[in-house]
Amino acid sequence: MTGPRRYAPAELRAFCTQALARAGARPGDADLVADGLIAADLRGVHSHGALRIGIYVDRLRAGSIDPGAELEIVRDAGAVAVADAHAGLGIAMAARAMDLAIARARAHGIAAVGVRNGNHCGMLAQYALRATAAGQVGIAASNADAQVAPWGARAKFLGTNPLAVAVPAGDEPPIVLDMATSVVAHAKVKGAADRGESIPPDWAVDPSGNPTTDPAQALAGALLPFGGPKGSGISILIDLLAGILPGGRSGPEIVPLYQRLDEPQGVGHLFMALRIDAFCAPQAFAQRVDETVRRIRALPAAAGAARAYLPGELEHLRARESRTRGIPLPSDAVAEVERTAALVGLAAPRPLPKEA
Repeated sequence: MTGPRRYAPAELRAFCTQALARAGARPGDADLVADGLIAADLRGVHSHGALRIGIYVDRLRAGSIDPGAELEIVRDAGAVAVADAHAGLGIAMAARAMDLAIARARAHGIAAVGVRNGNHCGMLAQYALRATAAGQVGIAASNADAQVAPWGARAKFLGTNPLAVAVPAGDEPPIVLDMATSVVAHAKVKGAADRGESIPPDWAVDPSGNPTTDPAQALAGALLPFGGPKGSGISILIDLLAGILPGGRSGPEIVPLYQRLDEPQGVGHLFMALRIDAFCAPQAFAQRVDETVRRIRALPAAAGAARAYLPGELEHLRARESRTRGIPLPSDAVAEVERTAALVGLAAPRPLPKEA
């Protein structure tokens, strides 16, 4: 049995950029979005990679994403700012908000930027990593449309409400935690439904509140928070801090990504940056992070495990391999790329020749 076909990252990125441009996106915005999608695919986070190009194009064409939107600062308190994304392209607006937090952290040591009236912004790790590239700690959180039942409920109320934190190291790659507060990302359930596959019974409940392995029943019911009350609590806090605190919408008020395509979603985000030298000597910090990484990696392996891995390490290794061998796109992502190519009149990227 053969695995997914591999695609050249540069060719896949160029296709995403051109598809967005044909749907009306400005060149700078198209570049930022394409960079974000390919960054996700390189790291193996295919639920937030080229799979999403079609829905972004669909929403641009339907008018719910404003291609001319600018990120507007509506409240400014120095180290804290609130920005209105005005329904612009989610990844582009979020990248600019994170860069604003990084710039403010240079001046103040720590900074936070809340965003309202945003759209789906893809893989959160990309924003936290923008901070590590600047020698800072990066934190990113986003709320989302209601897909998850709070602990003890069976009805949707919370989004998958992801959180990402990235800490720079020295010689080691950054430590990157990037996780949904649901057991699984919504796109993985949708992908299973599209492929006709079953899902594990602990991912979701059906409309009656019973565990289900049928992704269609899961989509009609609700996803579950990870860790029961712990994940549910974190998700509620993200909804409050990323959505309501900057003056935006809460989960049930957010328009679902794949429904009501002519309506802006109204997603909220929170981006934070911490300048390391405001806390300690950066070189000493990097050395201690490296030491911690190596001590954890050297711990005795648990039964059935090769060794201990740090947060983001597997994704870092996947990205390194995919840059060399090409991105292994799953079948649902390939189908969405091909659908989008036909929609905007482009040739779909061709897979790389099969390896011997």
